[in-house]
Amino acid sequence: MNGKFLKGALLASVALALMGAKPLPLRLDVTGRPEGAKVFVDGTLRGTLQESSACSVMQLAPGLHLLHVEAPFHWPLDTYVRLDESESFVTKAVDLKPECGLVLVKTKPAGATVTYSGSSLGTTPLLLSTLPCGPTYTLELSLNGYKKTRVDVRMPDRTPLVREEELVLDSGQLSCTTEPAGATVFVDGIERGVTPVDVLIPRGGAVLTFRLKGFQDVEQSVGMSAGERRKLAVKMDGLPARLTVVTEPEKAKIYLDGNFQGKSPVTVDAVKSGAHEIRAELPGYALATRTVEIANGGDTTEKFTMESILGRIEVSTEPVGAKVSLDDRVVGTTRYGESRILTIENVEAGEHTVKVFLDGYLPQSRTVKVEAKETKQLPFTLKRDTTADTEIELIDGSRVSGLFKREDDEQVVLEIKSGVERPIPRANIRKVTSLRK
Repeated sequence: MNGKFLKGALLASVALALMGAKPLPLRLDVTGRPEGAKVFVDGTLRGTLQESSACSVMQLAPGLHLLHVEAPFHWPLDTYVRLDESESFVTKAVDLKPECGLVLVKTKPAGATVTYSGSSLGTTPLLLSTLPCGPTYTLELSLNGYKKTRVDVRMPDRTPLVREEELVLDSGQLSCTTEPAGATVFVDGIERGVTPVDVLIPRGGAVLTFRLKGFQDVEQSVGMSAGERRKLAVKMDGLPARLTVVTEPEKAKIYLDGNFQGKSPVTVDAVKSGAHEIRAELPGYALATRTVEIANGGDTTEKFTMESILGRIEVSTEPVGAKVSLDDRVVGTTRYGESRILTIENVEAGEHTVKVFLDGYLPQSRTVKVEAKETKQLPFTLKRDTTADTEIELIDGSRVSGLFKREDDEQVVLEIKSGVERPIPRANIRKVTSLRK
């Protein structure tokens, strides 16, 4: 009881006595709860609270009186009540607040739902601070895969308590690992964690699904008995990927790991994950190779910009009109005009043979080395072919050989040596023979 309040009430009584007044007897009726709570007035026990009737305190003098009410497992109440001669009694209603205990509920494993009187209070570990002290409380602990457990908890006061329970398996425990790790595990369609992870298998069995991005789902049926512990290792198979190869310019031959796939652009389906070598081949362009890393289930596009290895050759002849061949293939003729040049385009880098031919001139041949993206200029000055191609037998039996130049009704003209022509009258000619093969 509060001594300060009691001292104040006694001083009030003493003051009345000193004044010589004769106090009239008054009554204080105390009502409320809890039933059985003790009622003290001015430090003296005067009764207990009743459910159906008031606790009446008789023969009280007018003035201030200290009222103290206490009950087990409740916070006590201290207050002043003033009695006045104008009223024969005063009613005071009280309601003591329950004193709540402190208890920490823990389970092995954690995560169990704590229920009291059908209402969920939370999951373990759980600190309970709203249950009044005194009564015994029956708590229900439930966790998927474990048997429900009931525990009795009683808190005599606010001294903190710890209650720890080890739950008993009601199913099997399966330790799941995958290669690679990180797969999500579903038990009968319900997500239970990411590998490596321990999952509970209910009695009667369950269907497990392992799911990982870029890999094929794996389903497996597992049957286990209560309390059984087992390990399960699962190898995940990667999803096939798709690879598209494009080139600039197009129509390059594409090889994947040495196998021909087609001409660009080309798409290859069902490519396994990992490192792969791509090779692109196109005439006139450098061979292009690349190693790429393909992810499971991916869709990868690789672009090659082909490097040209082509050059060109510009051929000029004096005189013009000569046929030109490249590596024994006729490619054109030098012509009269402003440029007087025959341009051979798209020549692969490397060594090539260029030949020129013109009737009446000796053919010429030259080997040239062509560089990529460069132009090689080849001028040719042709020399006349003075080799005799005609033989004329004269009437006198002599013979004249030379290069046929021209003829008419009167004569045949031969070039018997460079720059020297000899006209032979037809009257002196017995026979004309061509020396050409």
